[in-house]
Formats: sequence, structure tokens, C-alpha cells
Amino acid sequence: MYGIDRMDTEEDLHVLYYNMGSRDTEVSLVRYSSVADAKNKTYEYVEVMGEGYDETLGGREFDHVLVGLLADEFNGMKERQGKEDIRENGRAMRRLYKESGKIKDVLSANRITDVKVGDLADYTTLQFKLSREQYEAAVDHLFQRVQAPIDQALSNAGLTYDDIDQVEILGGGLRTPKVQEIIK
Repeated sequence: MYGIDRMDTEEDLHVLYYNMGSRDTEVSLVRYSSVADAKNKTYEYVEVMGEGYDETLGGREFDHVLVGLLADEFNGMKERQGKEDIRENGRAMRRLYKESGKIKDVLSANRITDVKVGDLADYTTLQFKLSREQYEAAVDHLFQRVQAPIDQALSNAGLTYDDIDQVEILGGGLRTPKVQEIIK
């Protein structure tokens, strides 16, 4: 277990676990402590001090926004004027969702990426440059929710930010650099 083998001090260790998965975000604030008995035998204790949740904030929400951005870009192309909304084409939308995962991965390491999805609909190719700043602006409303589960866990535990000794971040939703920045 994470903290049991790290108890090299008699002081309590408070670790915040931040887990943003594909569907939700869970935060746990855990205290690791060790106590010696009368015979000088040491016992380690693990206690969950507080938890926080956002049941609708996960990587999938970021995908939905990015796919909407891609669909808007495709619908706005002059070749598409007067044609049906790409959102009505299930096959094309599946391709955009698949592409969105790749785009998020590239933008987590680079400031700009070339988006190219060939023959998306009506023999039209979606091709444009997307910057990390454009993506972050589109998902800003989601970024504003990242902090709330931490605040909830701290409140439940009766602790403050200064009481946290370590932070462990987990889950695929945390690849976005801005999410990591907010958690820091």
C-alpha cells in the first residue's frame, strides 16, 4: 500500500489522491500514521479523512467539447454551405470522436496540431490547425470545475491546503496540462 512503506517519520502524512477518469472525478484525502505500542511495536494506520466528487467531470466531457469544436469547423467550411449538419451523420461523428483522443494526446505535449480527417462526409476532408489555446478556451467551463472536488475533500476532512504533504494524480483525464496546473 502506498503510505505504509513510506512511514519513516512519526508525523502524520496527508496525501491527496486526484483521480479524473473518463466519466467522473474522485478526490480522496488520506492520512497515513504510525503508532508504537508499549512493547515498542509499530502499527501503521490508514484513514480516509475526506472525499470529493464530480460525477460528470471526466475525460469524456472534454471529448464532447472537442468533437463539437471539430464539427463546427467542418460545418463552417465553404464546401459544406447548405448541407446537413455533420452531427446528423453517425459514421462521421464516430470518426471525430476517435480523432479527438489523438488530438488531445498531441495537444498535451505540443502547442499546435494539424487536424486532418479525410473524406469525413460528402467526400470532404476536414483539415485545419488547432492550437492548445483554442482547445483550452473551448473547455474553460470544465476547467472551472476541476478545483471543486479538492475543496470538498478538504472541507470534509477539516483540513486546509497547507495540511497536504503530497498529491498523487491518477487517470487519463489528467493528461491535459491545464488540469495539472490547476491541481498544483
